[in-house]
Amino acid sequence: MLKFINRKIAFQWVLFLGLLTFAIYTIITKTQITSQQGSAFLFNIFTNFFSRHQLFGKVIIIIILLSQIILIQFYFIKNEYTTRNSFLPACFYLSILLITKSLVVISPFFFTLLFFIAIISTNYMGNAVTLKNNALWVGMLIAIATCFDLSSVVLLVLAIITLIINHFSKIKEICILMFGFLLVYFYFFSFYFFINNHNEWILTFQQIKILGILDGETLTRSSTQVALITLTLIYFYFIIRTKIINDSKVVVQRKKIITLNARAMLMIVCLFISNSTYPNVLGYLFIHISIYLALLAQEKSPLYINELITIATLLVLWL
Repeated sequence: MLKFINRKIAFQWVLFLGLLTFAIYTIITKTQITSQQGSAFLFNIFTNFFSRHQLFGKVIIIIILLSQIILIQFYFIKNEYTTRNSFLPACFYLSILLITKSLVVISPFFFTLLFFIAIISTNYMGNAVTLKNNALWVGMLIAIATCFDLSSVVLLVLAIITLIINHFSKIKEICILMFGFLLVYFYFFSFYFFINNHNEWILTFQQIKILGILDGETLTRSSTQVALITLTLIYFYFIIRTKIINDSKVVVQRKKIITLNARAMLMIVCLFISNSTYPNVLGYLFIHISIYLALLAQEKSPLYINELITIATLLVLWL
């Protein structure tokens, strides 16, 4: 079934447009943002804005969703994960957002995923000038991301690792990356200082909470524990399977898969430093799960293993 869908671009278009229409309808009719205690200050500002101007808030959410879709498609094609045009990454991503009801209640991870996919889509292989400009831009972008969600600080480590993987050592570019990151916080501090509100701004960081995944009684349920263990096994299966498949390919492609798997491992850290509770905290893995499912859809597998893994993944996320 997956091979059939992978070959039929017209069917993918129909599936994609149907999922996108349903997603936009869900945002317009159901989306809410619950105020989460211990969230970063820009997320709290957006929450307050959404409560006063729901229509504009929903338009912003739709724009963010469309940007995520465009970027995930761009990333998938740019890295040559497919030999033909494919909408499977976007289809899987929309499917996961819908079955997990992540568009009904917007959590901080929704913003983190936008910045994440923008950062990994950035060109780290250009000339010296382009690389320095991109390093500065990425550093500033990550700083803004952490103002929506503290877990986005992982993206800073991710960007540094990406520079090292692609260039072995780029100390100057890493310093520029850190400068861009600190520059944004200096700007925010200056702004709140001049309006004599810097003490309250600093207080918002003191109120930030982590390890939200441990809050509540959800993790004590047997069904939740089984689902979480199953998803963990499937996630590591994705990493190992994609590595095995690409071991026989050219060095450039192997390096891309190594980078993808390193990022997938690093994003697990977000689960433990986020203030979001289970199952919302699983949202940090949605981009990678979508990419892995799209990758496996192109591979032949005996006894429909890839189809079974896909169904199991979606079922576990739905539960």
